[in-house]
Amino acid sequence: LLLLLVPLLNNQLQTNLNISNLLAPGVLLAIGAMFLITGVLSGSYPAFYLSAFKPIAVLKGKGGRAGNKVLRSILVGIQFAISIFMLVGTLIIYDQMQYLRHKDLGFDKDQVLRMVLDNDAAREKWPVLKNKLLENPNIRGATTSTTSPGRGFGKNVMSVETNDGTMEQYGVDSYGIDYDYLPVLGIDVSAGRNISSKYPTDTASAVLINEAMVSRMGWSDPIGKKFQFDRDSTKFHKVVGVVKDFHQRSLYDPIEALLFIPSLNNSNVLVKIGGDLNASIRSIESIWNDVFPNMPFEYSFLDEDFMEQYETDQLRGRLFLGFSVMMIFIACLGLLGLASFIAEQRTKEISIRKVLGANVSGLVTLLVKDFIILVALGALPAFGFAYYFMGEWLDTFEYHVEMNYVLYLLVLTIISAITVITTGYHALRAASSNPAENLKYE
Repeated sequence: LLLLLVPLLNNQLQTNLNISNLLAPGVLLAIGAMFLITGVLSGSYPAFYLSAFKPIAVLKGKGGRAGNKVLRSILVGIQFAISIFMLVGTLIIYDQMQYLRHKDLGFDKDQVLRMVLDNDAAREKWPVLKNKLLENPNIRGATTSTTSPGRGFGKNVMSVETNDGTMEQYGVDSYGIDYDYLPVLGIDVSAGRNISSKYPTDTASAVLINEAMVSRMGWSDPIGKKFQFDRDSTKFHKVVGVVKDFHQRSLYDPIEALLFIPSLNNSNVLVKIGGDLNASIRSIESIWNDVFPNMPFEYSFLDEDFMEQYETDQLRGRLFLGFSVMMIFIACLGLLGLASFIAEQRTKEISIRKVLGANVSGLVTLLVKDFIILVALGALPAFGFAYYFMGEWLDTFEYHVEMNYVLYLLVLTIISAITVITTGYHALRAASSNPAENLKYE
């Protein structure tokens, strides 16, 4: 199993596991200790139980009833509880990941290709690259910025005009954008206007802010408010527009106050594709190689970049899913053995009930209901732990789904169905047996 699964694990979990690692002395010692401890624990109970029998009672037929029903039920119930907890956790993680993928982030992240101009010479050729890109009818727009949604940005201390007209020092998150940044990403302006080449002074004296900045400063009218980047300078930048809030960072974080500074020499290129994706990429690559023959064509997609922020949570989801399947499989093995054992123990009882008129469906229900009760009892602590721990995990996100209790009901239904299927075979076999064969020695 290890030989088969290690490559799969390495691929899914971004690990570098190797079978040869099992030959390390520490690992071999741990495996040996695990075998020893498991063997002692699993073998000691039946050994002590059997050795405690009184020979006289056993020979009289009074001491040979096997096992402790309460202990068996507790162990199977614990297996069910762990399986239910893991499965609920898996579904909640999946629910949150779907929410992250489909939540309106305030900008259009679909089919936006990102490239990097990593030196001054390349950035100087941006106008040439842009004009060639826009000749393709499948390209809806192209823009540059010093960063992009999902990536970091700088914080600078600057003087900001307050509501009463005084200038005070604040730490402000900011980054540079060109004239087309907002239209390409579909970000709306809620007040004022966007920066534009129609206003030659914009690059020298205009800035944009988001609605969170307005709230932070408590401005009643943000248009015209001043920013001073250097305290020793007499130069001011004035707000010409307010951008609607969008998620620059992951949904772990609240939307921060942002300042957008006009900049025409930026490293991040964002290209909005509106037609055939593969054909557009081939066209972009051809244009790139024409403009930059000595630079490799490398790109990513904005939506993928943004989702990379949740890589740990996606990994957690895959782990939960894997362990859920494993735990359900192990629980089914224990359940199968226990069902076989109980069916064998109750053979004569079932035969007598059948002679007295009980039908097969009623007998199957009689045998299966005990296991359904075990599932229900195991679900109680499992649901409690899942509610607490998964609630804590959801609270790490500033924006998250509400706890979906339908998922709990779904898991209970799934586990109950698995239980009925697993135990039903032995129950049906016992209920369908010939009473005469089972009772002929009585």
